[in-house]
Amino acid sequence: MENLRFSASAILGALTEGCLAVLLPIVVLVVWMVRTKAKLVPFWVGCLVFPVFALLIEGGVAFVITFIDNKTLGILGKPLPLYLFSAAMAGIFEETGRVVGMKTLMRKYRDRRDGVTYGIGHGGIESVLLVGGGAAFTLLLALLTNTGMLDTVTAQYSDELKDAFMTNLRTMTENGFDTYMLGFFERISAIMLHVALSIIVFAGVRQKGKLWLYPLAIFIHFAADCTVIFPHVLGMPLWLFEVVFFAVAVGVLAGAVVFYRSLPQVLGEEPTAEPIQVNIQA
Repeated sequence: MENLRFSASAILGALTEGCLAVLLPIVVLVVWMVRTKAKLVPFWVGCLVFPVFALLIEGGVAFVITFIDNKTLGILGKPLPLYLFSAAMAGIFEETGRVVGMKTLMRKYRDRRDGVTYGIGHGGIESVLLVGGGAAFTLLLALLTNTGMLDTVTAQYSDELKDAFMTNLRTMTENGFDTYMLGFFERISAIMLHVALSIIVFAGVRQKGKLWLYPLAIFIHFAADCTVIFPHVLGMPLWLFEVVFFAVAVGVLAGAVVFYRSLPQVLGEEPTAEPIQVNIQA
């Protein structure tokens, strides 16, 4: 096995990225709660919905689609169809998860602030699980690689699996501190996007005749995730992709904020008619 090592900057980068990815949603939540006195339950609903719909259900459906039909698997072996498929799956399942969570676990919550709090939970748990968890896995691999214990892990791998594993590991050892910081920067964009989409879906769920906002959120989610095509298909530098994705997230959030401010404080309540006073003079 070739002599690979993780540099000190890569290890520091993974450690910093993981810590920041966990701290980011906590800081956002605390600031939001202090400033608005919003209720906390929607945050936990968001934390529950993301892993159930994005990881378990979406992951299960994607496995069935790609590994049962060999023809589909062949098509998705190409980068462009793969990323379009992944963006569509994320849009459909995550936005459907928002609708289900808001209609069931949050059915008693109608304040417009609850949509934002939900979005912090949804995007926050994604940051913790995917980026924080990924950083922890990178640190484990770095420990095994730099101490010469990696052979004990790959000893039972087939030659094909070992080659694929070593290719990915080689790429990871070549990453520097800046690569991991770009990964954290992407979480800022992602949380902004999740908050914006949660505002849109929450309004669609709570307001009569506005459920069309749900497919709109799917489309926005799909379009935003399609930006991943730029670095992986078109060869755009990773740092430039992160800037583009950040600009997209800011644009979507700005539109959602304007929409949020146009909403009533409590959604879904029917306006009460003022009593008619009749003065009868004798």
